[in-house]
Amino acid sequence: MLLLEPYRTSDQRTLLDPSRVLREADDIEQSEEYNVEEVMSSVKCGWENNKRILYLVKWLDYPVRKDWTEEPFNNFSVGGLEKLREFHRRNPDTQRDYRLTEG
Repeated sequence: MLLLEPYRTSDQRTLLDPSRVLREADDIEQSEEYNVEEVMSSVKCGWENNKRILYLVKWLDYPVRKDWTEEPFNNFSVGGLEKLREFHRRNPDTQRDYRLTEG
């Protein structure tokens, strides 16, 4: 059984406007912001020169463990950064992103 099929074009399908698609995607992206309830742990992952820290985040109103996600430093908003600082104050020996400053 062959699972891949060749790409086919269709005259019946309307062409998408790339700028419109990007505007709509930007609207979706901006509306999908969640609040951090607590940072649960941190872990270093990656290979050799491409290592980074991921933080296990418990989201506000999502108490079930399966809903928590591992997030890189770049994904945290200002409020989330404060939660990161709180986590590291409570757990000073855990892995810390080099960009996270005290305070």
